[in-house]
Amino acid sequence: MRRAYLIEMTVLRDYARQLLGLGLFIAICLSVGMHSIVAVPGLLCMLYFIMGALSTAAYDEQNNWGLYRLTLPVSRRDVILGRYAVIVTLGISGMLVGLIGTLGLSIVVSVLNVSLDIQSLFALTQEHVMTVIFTMMFCMLMGVVVASVETPIYVRFGQTKATQWVPLITIVLFIAPFLLFGGSGLFESGAISMESLRQFFAFLETPQGLAMWCVAAIVIAALVLTLSIAVSIKLYERREL
Repeated sequence: MRRAYLIEMTVLRDYARQLLGLGLFIAICLSVGMHSIVAVPGLLCMLYFIMGALSTAAYDEQNNWGLYRLTLPVSRRDVILGRYAVIVTLGISGMLVGLIGTLGLSIVVSVLNVSLDIQSLFALTQEHVMTVIFTMMFCMLMGVVVASVETPIYVRFGQTKATQWVPLITIVLFIAPFLLFGGSGLFESGAISMESLRQFFAFLETPQGLAMWCVAAIVIAALVLTLSIAVSIKLYERREL
């Protein structure tokens, strides 16, 4: 798998550098535009997971790279494992770039002669740090789910055919949970009360609740990735290129 991973990273090297530079610029612009630093690392993490799935599939069909790669001393299983390792690498890189960008902006604002209101918006207070961690884990989980659903589709049908369906699938993944939850009647039946939700979110605002949320998000993301890898390996082994 290590060899397949290094091959993929070599192919995507220039693209990854551009993506990291663009991500740093986006992080600063979003922080300034939103007057907040809390959401940027999570948004970049989610974006990079999705872009990782898209870019690895796109390069397969450029100059018949997908066919040529199979002539190299790597198995189809290793190709898939290497691809997912690249996607995870890009996702984590997006998170780190977002953190570096927001941290740098916070430091710059703190030393500039600006009003206290603006300094408080970009200050690294405990509340801001906890919110950054919560949104980062949530967006990471969303990015993993989208990438884990899209990648087997790319593996099975190729980037050209899959592109017709992936946008719709992505939209469904983001909207369907809210539609199902809202139309399930759980609130109307009293199975879930607003007071219970308030208590739950209040617990998440505590250090203990945040720690439990982080562990749960990482475990769920790992399980989703594991299932997606298994499906992709089966599909790729049966695919005729």
